[in-house]
Amino acid sequence: MLRNALKRFAHETALGRIAYRARFVALNYARPALRRPLDSLRYVLSDPEISNFTYEIGNYDELHRFLAAALEMPVADAERYSAELRGDRDLAERLSRRLATRRDRKRVPLYGRRVGWYCAARALKPGLAIETGVADGLGSAVLLRALERNRGEGHAGRLVGFDIDPGAGWLLDDELRAHYELVLADSKVALPRVLEGRTLDFFIHDSEHHYEHEMAEYRLAAPHLSARAVIFSDNAHAVPALADFSRTTGRRFAFFRERPVRHFYPGAGIGASLPPAR
Repeated sequence: MLRNALKRFAHETALGRIAYRARFVALNYARPALRRPLDSLRYVLSDPEISNFTYEIGNYDELHRFLAAALEMPVADAERYSAELRGDRDLAERLSRRLATRRDRKRVPLYGRRVGWYCAARALKPGLAIETGVADGLGSAVLLRALERNRGEGHAGRLVGFDIDPGAGWLLDDELRAHYELVLADSKVALPRVLEGRTLDFFIHDSEHHYEHEMAEYRLAAPHLSARAVIFSDNAHAVPALADFSRTTGRRFAFFRERPVRHFYPGAGIGASLPPAR
């Protein structure tokens, strides 16, 4: 009974949530939090998120150059696609309406490195894109918006997401889901069935972040990759699976590290496995 009362206090009162966040940071992120004490204090006092942190980043210029080099396109194109998403008020308002229903999420969407996902989808014009690990669906929303704009330019595309949580993708409204399929199954089990007879242009790993699981996904996707296919990992800052896969398959590997603004979290990044240079 006492344990349940303490749990309610932690989640249902403002003081309890502050105490919970302070303990969470101390147990999981003590070292980066000490390096950014003001951002850490701001997080503890007012940030509702405990997982799937969202924030703006301060190095979009580096992201644009990374994308231009990785995807062999002009920096100006990367800048244009980036501005397209970051200035998309309609999408931001639609996502904000859904975010407002959750006490554990910020009220506005902050895309961070996912701007790079959007730019890549706009540049590649994939016929089939796959995202493993959907969670709230913020990354999915960004990808689906890119595919929507691609269709307006005459390039049909579809996104398939994989997750084991029935509540995954709750941020996606019906309009975004028009060219979307969510597969509620372990990616290692379901990928062969979904990819059978299909060619894959864009693959994003953001599911279980363990080397063996991540590598298994890449190996299952490999026979279906088109000649221009690109693979992104949302975990390449922590695990070398994508770099190892790229080396053993003769693909190029590149990495971008984001720099969060006004947040204690040191940031993740984008690992990219790319076709050999032309």
